[in-house]
Amino acid sequence: MMTAAMMTSGPGDGLWCGSELVSGVRIILLCEDSQTDTFVRRFLKRRNFQGRDIDTRPLPAGRQSGEQWVRERYPDELKAIREIQNAYLIVVTDADRNSTAERRAQLDAACDEKQVPRRGDGDRVLVIVPRRNIDTWLHYLGGGTAVDETVRHPRLRRESRCVTHANVLYRMCHETQRLDEDAPPSLRESCGEYRRLQR
Repeated sequence: MMTAAMMTSGPGDGLWCGSELVSGVRIILLCEDSQTDTFVRRFLKRRNFQGRDIDTRPLPAGRQSGEQWVRERYPDELKAIREIQNAYLIVVTDADRNSTAERRAQLDAACDEKQVPRRGDGDRVLVIVPRRNIDTWLHYLGGGTAVDETVRHPRLRRESRCVTHANVLYRMCHETQRLDEDAPPSLRESCGEYRRLQR
């Protein structure tokens, strides 16, 4: 599988916003598990990103936690994505029992440890932190009612069923262009991150 540093840039800067995808943009996806990978891919597909446009980093295996794997790999991916154009790094890591700010601070600390400059405003990097985890968002998007971000919610029986949930989020972001009043705070926070794709 390609690393970000091995990717080649296309002509010009592609972007997506309220319109169609303008030109070829590559996505590097760093996330904790296959459910998150499936959901993000389904959402990006609505923005005309195809499977070939998205390169998911190998998902963690064995006893290492998904959060630890993302945190340890993040500095290297951040450093690599800065070397190319026409590409974005999307990082999705669950807050679990932490706040979203605490989880973001842990990613910054991982960069400090490896002496990699922290993410700046000019970096094409999105850091998405569902709280408590991605299942919280799916539970909300599947039912349309307020959810508690501090408790566990049941996982989908089949990961592929999240296509419906991705469609709901797409409509909120690109058709009504607003989230419902009872949307989880971490989902609202992610809207600011997605705006980075409009550069």
